[in-house]
Amino acid sequence: MKVTIPNLGNITLIAAKSLFVNLGHEVIMPPPNSKRTLDLGVRYAPEYCCLPLKIVLGNFIEGLEKGADTLLMVGGWGPCRFGYYAETQKRILKSLGYKFEMISLEVPRGNLLHQLHYVHRLMNKNSFSTLIKSFRLAWAQVVAIEDLEQEALRTRPREKIKGETTKILQAGFSLMERAQSVEEVEKIKQKTLKNLERIKDQGKEDLIKIKLVGEFYVALEPFVNHNIEEKLGYLGVEVERGVSVQPWVTSALNLNFLKGGQKKEGPVEKAARPYLPHSVGGEGQPTVGNVVLASERGLDGAIQVIPFTCMPEIVAETVVKKVSEDLDFPVLTLIYDEQTGEEGLVTRLEAFVDLLKSKKLNRCLT
Repeated sequence: MKVTIPNLGNITLIAAKSLFVNLGHEVIMPPPNSKRTLDLGVRYAPEYCCLPLKIVLGNFIEGLEKGADTLLMVGGWGPCRFGYYAETQKRILKSLGYKFEMISLEVPRGNLLHQLHYVHRLMNKNSFSTLIKSFRLAWAQVVAIEDLEQEALRTRPREKIKGETTKILQAGFSLMERAQSVEEVEKIKQKTLKNLERIKDQGKEDLIKIKLVGEFYVALEPFVNHNIEEKLGYLGVEVERGVSVQPWVTSALNLNFLKGGQKKEGPVEKAARPYLPHSVGGEGQPTVGNVVLASERGLDGAIQVIPFTCMPEIVAETVVKKVSEDLDFPVLTLIYDEQTGEEGLVTRLEAFVDLLKSKKLNRCLT
């Protein structure tokens, strides 16, 4: 199979690619997300669909143009329309004349054999031990990538020379892409952490700290959110992510479908309970819980990122307004679609950071 995978930051570029290459597949990554990617998705997707669906559709078209014959997607269910993405994209691409197989991996809902068939195809006649070994390496890369990206969010507002954090991170990821063992991944991670520590201005401690929450794809894909983490870092803000690949994957691997769909309540869901006691799909409930926890931990504010028309995040946005009022905790909501301009975004971020600095100064003076 010639597999293509949608872009999602460094996770798919390094970890997902590593998994399928080590299982013997030819992986054809789409080009980095660009205006062309967006234009392709907008041209062929229904207008009312959200930005992630359009960008991923553009990824698939560009992957097929490069010779891919298999499209790999993940699925979901519940109030969020994410569960319909793969089938919608499949029908659009078939109508355009492309020939391919679509593999949608999701937690089974009564059709376990169907998903096991896909897993068997992806194993590519390898042994189960080879699958486990390949997955362990890919998972180590996921953990290392997210740890390094979070440390970079702490380092960037403290870097002595602008741009050094990004250079060190890119160098580390370039090495990690070629890593062949879990031990090698860990060595690269530790070396990169030391390099990040070396460029910090240790005198910068009392910085504005913001929690970044919202829809999974928009929060984690830099092209879609206009590099919001980097922009905030250069504004002197330390960003803490409220969205991560790790819990998203481990939740699926917990096999909750065998337990009647019951999911154990975690600290984020517990924090959200007084305001939003039930899941509304997607990251809706975690968005609310993360804002509550950020306030309790003394952060200065939160930013919620939403793709236009995203129902779970629109529900969360309404609830977060009440949380913000009750806890006197500033929250900025940014809604993204194909019309979102970078200059307007920068203006809103600068104004919000100025507000937080003023609020923090007043708090110190009283």
